[in-house]
Amino acid sequence: MFDNRDLSDVESNARLFGGNLVHAARCELPRRTAMIDAMDRKIRRMYAALDALSSTDLSSVTPHLTRADSHVYAHVDFNEKSEALQLENAAQMLTANIASIKDHLHAWCRKNSRPLTGDDIINSNASVAIIHDLWNVEKHAELSRPPRSGFTPSLRNLSTALQISAGEQAGGSAFFSMDPRTGKITSGATVGGNVSLTLTAQIVDEHGMFRADFLQTCEAAIEAWMNELKRVGVPLS
Repeated sequence: MFDNRDLSDVESNARLFGGNLVHAARCELPRRTAMIDAMDRKIRRMYAALDALSSTDLSSVTPHLTRADSHVYAHVDFNEKSEALQLENAAQMLTANIASIKDHLHAWCRKNSRPLTGDDIINSNASVAIIHDLWNVEKHAELSRPPRSGFTPSLRNLSTALQISAGEQAGGSAFFSMDPRTGKITSGATVGGNVSLTLTAQIVDEHGMFRADFLQTCEAAIEAWMNELKRVGVPLS
């Protein structure tokens, strides 16, 4: 990548050659800047798709209270107002944003004379391979080649669930409570804790056998791709 010092050196040397190197350097700078911007937008879209799977807005949660004699029974279905197609679209959007990082990585490597390592990551990381296969099944309806994960994955039991996490920071906490008499919901979190409605799904194979949790697989695949982008020298903000 050219920085200001690179361009100054090129300009100094180019005076001996009629300025042609300066023109080449100035043409190269916008192209490389555009590639970095495109990669940055791609990464931001991937994380936006991940964030879209969760919401801290619990206003859609509706407790159902039943009174019988002197007892009050409370029931909450966190998936009650979810729409199946919206859940599927959200899951597929994240899958596509993760899996297509490979093509953006290869474009960067070609422009910067680096080895193409995307297939190595897919072949060596189970989570990356599963997401890659899910994307290919969605794109092509069926796989024309053996799946990279060793099985043909699909999503099952997509739903919205309540997720309560104290986070990974010391002193983190989270809570969710409901008054069984009124149905009033109270929640809160501190120091990295989180209470949210989150999409959940299972990844199963062609025989319907459970293989992995969808969200955990996505997070692991994202981590693997981000580590590889850093390793090959992609400038990340």
